[in-house]
Amino acid sequence: MRGLRRFVFIIVVGALLAAIPLSAVASESFLSNSVRQAETAFDQSLSAAVGGGLQKGEADSLMWRYSQVQAVKPSAWWQVPVADHTKLDSIGQLQKELDTVYQQQLTDSRDALERQLHRWNLLLAEANGDGISADGLERGSARLSTHPAMSTTPNSLDALATVLSQQYAILDGRLAAYRTARAQVDAAAQNARTLLANAGQYPQLRIAGFQDQVTAATAGLDSVHSAEAFAPILARLQQTAAGVQALLNARTGAYNQLADTRSTLATAQRIGAIVGNRPSVINGLAGQLGTAADQGAFQSLTSQLYQQKQALASAIFTRQMSPVSYNAGVGKLIVISLSRQVLTAYQDGAAVMTTFVATGRPQLPTPPGVYRVFHKYSPYKFISPWPYGSPYWYPSAWTSFAMEFIAGGYFIHDAPWRSWYGPGSNLYNGTHGCVNVPYSPMSFLWNWTPMGTTVVVQY
Repeated sequence: MRGLRRFVFIIVVGALLAAIPLSAVASESFLSNSVRQAETAFDQSLSAAVGGGLQKGEADSLMWRYSQVQAVKPSAWWQVPVADHTKLDSIGQLQKELDTVYQQQLTDSRDALERQLHRWNLLLAEANGDGISADGLERGSARLSTHPAMSTTPNSLDALATVLSQQYAILDGRLAAYRTARAQVDAAAQNARTLLANAGQYPQLRIAGFQDQVTAATAGLDSVHSAEAFAPILARLQQTAAGVQALLNARTGAYNQLADTRSTLATAQRIGAIVGNRPSVINGLAGQLGTAADQGAFQSLTSQLYQQKQALASAIFTRQMSPVSYNAGVGKLIVISLSRQVLTAYQDGAAVMTTFVATGRPQLPTPPGVYRVFHKYSPYKFISPWPYGSPYWYPSAWTSFAMEFIAGGYFIHDAPWRSWYGPGSNLYNGTHGCVNVPYSPMSFLWNWTPMGTTVVVQY
């Protein structure tokens, strides 16, 4: 009996000792399955997050840390349970961080899209207020307004944001183009009205047609809702403004021509030129200016006044180019008029040549008197007797022909640097005392004048 109890005890103890490793094996197998399930779940979650638009930096960080968890290996069989518990905890923490980061990114994307939608709705209301056409955009607006709440990934929200940005840019461009075009039309209308107000100062001007054009062009502005529709209106207003400006310019040009012609008439009368009945013709044209009403009338009067001026200018030239009066006897004689800035060459009492000249400036005048040519040169180089820095200094210059007639350097010579001869040239662009003669007349004089020829300089 005692032997039987001992046998049973041994059996029970053996069974217990055998159950301990079996239990350990079962526990280890359970932990390993749990780790594999956790790894699978995390792999799937991370893949889904990356596919849904998880930021690359966050995905790379989580992936690296996950690889570090997977790399942990126990060095002994009895460390396996501890290692698996550590893996489960680490993977669980990574899963929590993944969920937190992904949800935050999803929230940020949704908030950004909501803000963009708010801006879009404001712009749409602004465009509607101005009557801007939103053709092709309304369907997009409705879709964008209803989809954000149903979007479950950052990628889908970002895609909606991209579409919305494109829609916004299109509508904003339309609105900007509309406002720019409207501003241009308003400015053109204001310009036309200002020109009409200026033209209205002259009651005789015919501007009613221009006023009607402006009224017709601006009548339908409030019904225009696109930049393109403003283009023909702008063109009409600009054309009207150009017409009014041309009328005002024609009037101003006609009155300027009248003043110029009257000034030329005064000059002709002062020097004794033959003017005929031109004063009465000019006065008659001036009277017509007071009743002229359109651009054509002003242009016609301007042309007629210009013709009168040209005729007077011809009479002035004829008078100015008349030989300088002098009681010349036998032989050759050169007479220079300081008041008229004219030189006449006489031979045996008859004028053989008359030309405009330029004599000395007021500070260095050509002295009046009777002289004789005592030197002739061809060519001749003039060198300034005044030092550099003096107001009278001039750079050295060559001339083709030079005849000295007063001691001290007073010459009759050509002047390649000069283009102004005749009345006024001595006052505003005079010489240093010499008598400048255009090249062709000077060439004649140099060949025509012998040494000792008398030169008379008179006022």
